[in-house]
Amino acid sequence: MRFYILSGAGLSADSGIPTFRDGGLWDEVSIEEVATHEAWLKSPAKVIAFFDARRQELARYQPNSMHKFLATLPNAVHLTQNVDDLCERAGGKPIHLHGKLTEIRCETCQKIYDIGYNPQPKKCKFCGSERLRPNVVLFGEMAPNYRHLYTIEADIFIAIGTSGAVIDIADIAQKYPISILIDPKRRKRVTMFGEFDEYIDEYFTHYIPKGAIAAIEDLQKLLKETYGSAHPATK
Repeated sequence: MRFYILSGAGLSADSGIPTFRDGGLWDEVSIEEVATHEAWLKSPAKVIAFFDARRQELARYQPNSMHKFLATLPNAVHLTQNVDDLCERAGGKPIHLHGKLTEIRCETCQKIYDIGYNPQPKKCKFCGSERLRPNVVLFGEMAPNYRHLYTIEADIFIAIGTSGAVIDIADIAQKYPISILIDPKRRKRVTMFGEFDEYIDEYFTHYIPKGAIAAIEDLQKLLKETYGSAHPATK
């Protein structure tokens, strides 16, 4: 049995990391000033300072039990919209769709490397260039790893902690035999074409209306009832 996991901010919110939407960080900070491609071109120092602060804050947070549970699922491909490193610290190996906060990228030699929770250095350690930037996808930039969204071969699709506002998880759910949605808030489906008079969970085989940590027991029970094991891939 193969798993395709797609996670969003709700996964790490249970670790205490503030979300960006729904009363999160973007209510306090202007997206246009610190998180767009235009902002990077206009004031790179301001963008760097913003992500330096987020990176240093990240060191205070710890992976939660859902991060750890997802890391134990065998035969799983995990795509995450989160830029934190909590999945890795829990033992997982996710594909980051929007980049990773602990990494920087050199725009001269194109090397990407991890700097932990430290402020961004002045020069690239590989070529000495000062053209460094956070390895995070800003608004208005392409997200190369989106190429994975519809190419994962799996038997079960699990969407957790994502509102579906950025990535249409309802559409993805229809591509797989079994799909599971984990979200404490029941949401209308919203795409680039506007809001539908339908709820996202209507497109999924199963819906667990709980937060990440609270959903673990229900998820384990669902997998056990369906496959006779909490880890069906091990059968």
